[in-house]
Amino acid sequence: MFGSLLIVYPTPHEGGALVLRHGDHEWSFDHSLELAAAHEPSIGYVALLDDFEFEVMQVISGHLVTLTYDLYDDDGEPESGINGGAERLTLLPNERAFCEEFKALVENPEFLPDGGTLGFGLRHVYPINSRGDIKYTMGAPKGSDAVVYWAARALGFEPLFYVLYELPRWMNSTEGGLIGRPINFSINKPKDSSTVLDINQVIRRNGGIIVCQDPDSYREQDGAYDKPEKVEWVTPRTTFNEQKSVYFAYGNHPELRFVYGKVCLVVRIGKAGERLAYPTSAQLEKVWEKEGNERPSAFWNR
Repeated sequence: MFGSLLIVYPTPHEGGALVLRHGDHEWSFDHSLELAAAHEPSIGYVALLDDFEFEVMQVISGHLVTLTYDLYDDDGEPESGINGGAERLTLLPNERAFCEEFKALVENPEFLPDGGTLGFGLRHVYPINSRGDIKYTMGAPKGSDAVVYWAARALGFEPLFYVLYELPRWMNSTEGGLIGRPINFSINKPKDSSTVLDINQVIRRNGGIIVCQDPDSYREQDGAYDKPEKVEWVTPRTTFNEQKSVYFAYGNHPELRFVYGKVCLVVRIGKAGERLAYPTSAQLEKVWEKEGNERPSAFWNR
């Protein structure tokens, strides 16, 4: 289920307004006034995503008659598109407006002159299937997430959904790592029981990318990570789609620890004058494979 459709019949009534809430925003739809002002027989309807809250206010007089439909995805694999998203031939009006602003920004040579990575915290909730696969469940972004996704696609960029595992500052000098699927850290035990599990090393070993806010001052640690990637966060990271993995930390006293991953949207752009010259997901995968890495069959969550 990804949303709901509410249909309001034109029965005479007063009150019963529909109040919608999402995050810090609230909207009100007084269908009784709208239907009363209609010049021909009409119905009222509201379509909303499943992470919206809605409330029907008190009916003062008359009768309010509504039908509510639950909207479901067919749960099949999309036929085409990056990250499983179907291709779109045209942009919606709000997507076109954002696309024009985004285009003007990347055409400005003073904006990230050397290129970079833009990160967007997701504003909506998405289902993560039992395999922990975000490739297909993220194939149909919603609301403002869809605006960013399709605008970036329209400009020739490759928007990608990643899970960002952030590390506490005391654990590592890096911010964490980006990877295409949630990790089951419980199956990644250090060889020596007295050694603390290196979260970044696990992420990198399984095809992820190390993230650091100051790559120039980054110092290689155990595991010899590649040069980390800096992410410029356009919208804050959110916990709507947070993925939790548990593992045992060994030492003097074994204890249970947790690692949290936040699903986000990432758009890489090239340097000024060559904005579309950036490392694509396919190129990053080839580099990782050339380093002699082999994806473990037991790596993904089940």
